[in-house]
Amino acid sequence: MYNDKIDISIIVAVYNHEKYIIKAIKSILMQKGTYSYEVLIGEDCSTDNTRKILKKIEPSLPPQFHIFYRETNMGEMGENNFNDLYSRSRGRYYIVLEGDDFWTYDYKLQKQFEFLENHPDYLAVAHNTEIVNEKSIPLNQTYPECKEKEYTIYDFRKGFLPGQTATILMRNYFAYNLFDWHLEASEYPGDRKKAFLLVANGKVACIQKKWSAYRFVENQGESFSARVKKMNDEHIIDYHGPRMYFKSIYNYALSHSVRQEVVKVTEELYIKLLLSYTIHGQDGVTPSMLFRTLYKAKYPVAVIIFSIQSFIKRRLIRFLK
Repeated sequence: MYNDKIDISIIVAVYNHEKYIIKAIKSILMQKGTYSYEVLIGEDCSTDNTRKILKKIEPSLPPQFHIFYRETNMGEMGENNFNDLYSRSRGRYYIVLEGDDFWTYDYKLQKQFEFLENHPDYLAVAHNTEIVNEKSIPLNQTYPECKEKEYTIYDFRKGFLPGQTATILMRNYFAYNLFDWHLEASEYPGDRKKAFLLVANGKVACIQKKWSAYRFVENQGESFSARVKKMNDEHIIDYHGPRMYFKSIYNYALSHSVRQEVVKVTEELYIKLLLSYTIHGQDGVTPSMLFRTLYKAKYPVAVIIFSIQSFIKRRLIRFLK
């Protein structure tokens, strides 16, 4: 049963994070604020010492910490682990901290909590992040995060996110059923899906301060970046994934009461991809499929202009290289 006395649910999905989990938990414990909270940790049958570490420190953790030790790995690259934790969350707001990332500012949650309390017209608030390596040393890299005060559907079109996963405090749409969060199945990163759902259904603020660290480790372990590199190396992600993803967000925009700019942008992205696949003969996309979709488009002129501009820009970038 939902308990509105809890302000924030902190979701921590863990798998093979023995080197990092203590730092992640300490970054939660250092938070200071006036909000109430719960921490839901899902240990998804790690093959390293993560479970042993959690069992050792569990007795010393505050009662707000709840650890779920899975009997078998829940599968789907951790997505089922996340979904179970989401279903258990009771806070009015929620945030995700993966087991290898950590927060760096002790009033981070308080600042975000105050913002959402004072701005009921916003669905979420994010901030910037520092990219670090396996030793928590900052790297000279920039995350594809929003650099304005508010994240828009046009930022989404450019490939930007409101912020890295651990930076985004959101209203708990799972508990409150604030909007339909179900997208058609597609093999595409969950942070992209979440960014779309938030910007399609409401306003997202962005604080231009670095209050967290995102661990970027491609060559070892089970960090998000390492898992993505492994999937690419094994050719698990193919042409079919992007097409189904862009089709799913386009269909969502058409079937829900969203702003027309959301329909326009998702239409541009989906049809541009169909055009590219038609030209290169990818994923079984045929000219008739492209023309049928373009014929039904609500903004055909905008779609054509966007596709031409994207093509010229891509060619120009290649030429300058």
